[in-house]
Amino acid sequence: GERMSDGIEALQFPRGATLDEFNTFIESGGVGLNKSAVKDDPDRVQELAEDFYYLNEDPSTSPNLRVDDVDQFSFLMDCLDDIKVKGNTGLSYALFRVMKVLSRKAHNRVAMEDHDIKTIVGYMHKPKTSQIASEVCSVILNACYEKENVIRFIKCKGVPFLLDFVKSGDDDVAANAAGALQSLSYQDVGREELRELGTLEILIPALKHTSVKVRTRSVGVVHNMSSDVHSIAILREGNAIKTLVAMLSAPQVQICGSAAGAIQNMSREQSSKKEILDNNGVQPLNDLLFGSDVPTQTCAAGALINLIGPSLESDPVTGVQLPHHLEQRKGFSKLIMLSLVTGMAFHGLFSEDDD
Repeated sequence: GERMSDGIEALQFPRGATLDEFNTFIESGGVGLNKSAVKDDPDRVQELAEDFYYLNEDPSTSPNLRVDDVDQFSFLMDCLDDIKVKGNTGLSYALFRVMKVLSRKAHNRVAMEDHDIKTIVGYMHKPKTSQIASEVCSVILNACYEKENVIRFIKCKGVPFLLDFVKSGDDDVAANAAGALQSLSYQDVGREELRELGTLEILIPALKHTSVKVRTRSVGVVHNMSSDVHSIAILREGNAIKTLVAMLSAPQVQICGSAAGAIQNMSREQSSKKEILDNNGVQPLNDLLFGSDVPTQTCAAGALINLIGPSLESDPVTGVQLPHHLEQRKGFSKLIMLSLVTGMAFHGLFSEDDD
């Protein structure tokens, strides 16, 4: 398999499909005295980075995303490591936007190494502009879809920076930081680190943020973390239940779904269960049963079974489950499932096709 000549290869791919143009310029060492593209011609490096970004900005039309192969991004990382780049905000911003595009691709996320994550985290320390902070968070959000990168990010002590950024007055920075926390919270190791660093205490107020994106991502993190017993107590003591119940009626499907998931998880704990009932959680959960989003319906059903289902009482002496209660609970679960199926059938017959 002789490698095709570069001429033919260039014909194969539209512009922006690969980093070839950028890499060739960096590799050639620029044109000046220093034999370094970044030192001799930073404007041209920035221009090439911006070209690549604009051709790939929209994921739905991104030529790079269509090339099912890993990109050669070591030159890009060398640039980001360069002290000259760190002091040049326009250039470092442009390079991070390239990294954001590349990190949408699983091939590239899997190819990341310890040093790459370390370089990225280096930019979280006193970021020069809020735009740079925002782009760095986007890269972490994408990179941390891979468990290995979550582990690397934690090793580099990156989480405290995200917790600072979530409190930022800049909505983009706060939303992207919350999104990065959400990526981390899909992994056990991520949830553990987040809990130990006091993430929930910071995110409970963010559930009332004025930005929909911040609210959506924050309640997503809360949902993921509520799968763990220690976190349930932190959420209850932080008065999150009242806010979560209110979120069940939010117009955004994602917010309702995450809130219903969190409430389902929390309803397994006796003290939380009582509080959900005290905050009139049953009615909005009931309404969600007849909605059209299946995962949300399922969480709502699970929560209702926990909240108003006959309790799983067992004989106080032997601890054995009483058949009578088991039957009651089975009957109740059946009733909930039936209303769920009825709701789905109804929507299947009568809803508008909006895809």
